Amino acid sequence: MKKIHIFLIVESVLLAMAIMTILSRDISAFLLLLVVTLLLLRFYNLGSRNNFLLTASFWLLFLVFMLNPYVIVAILFGVVYVLINHFSQVKQKNRRALIQFEEKELTVASSANQWIGEHEPLKRTSYAFDDINIIRLTGNDTIDLTEVIVQGKANHILIRKIYGPTQIIVPIDVSVRLNASCIYGSITFFGYPEYDLRNETITLEEEGYSQSEKCVKLVISVLAGNVEVIRG
Repeated sequence: MKKIHIFLIVESVLLAMAIMTILSRDISAFLLLLVVTLLLLRFYNLGSRNNFLLTASFWLLFLVFMLNPYVIVAILFGVVYVLINHFSQVKQKNRRALIQFEEKELTVASSANQWIGEHEPLKRTSYAFDDINIIRLTGNDTIDLTEVIVQGKANHILIRKIYGPTQIIVPIDVSVRLNASCIYGSITFFGYPEYDLRNETITLEEEGYSQSEKCVKLVISVLAGNVEVIRG
């Protein structure tokens, strides 16, 4: 079981205990019922009282949950998990850098995703007929390029989905450039060390990619899931 699974289980148990505690106490249950009533009044009534009802509802809801000890423990546990996970990822990346860049040349460029504000769209060339463009909600995807003949440099694979692992099998004579964007997941690029992404975009390019006669560019965007690129 991974750390994220343990974290979700603990948080779910704490929140469930918090809701049970709130409903078991008369004052907390009364405040929660009052919040629901105010929200219903705001929904059915129009006028200047809407903002007051919404503000009062959120303040009462805030008091109900923040006065509950299980909610406080859930928040503290979440903060501790984020801090421990952050420092462990920084330590792992520093260790990988010492091993990798001294032995083999691998071009790596990473940047944080832009969540707010305008963003210039990515400029790309037109796709050929045999290029792959997949949009999915969830699922386990395996793309085996050893089943086809890869020729030239303009070969693209574009995958966009919310959740699920993705595996791409590439022939030994084809060079690969991978651009992956992920909120929570990991990237395995051939025999190189694994990269953990936390709301990041990473670009991995094999040595000699620009001089190779057979190339494939992979563009993968996933909310949560692992991406694996291997030789077949």
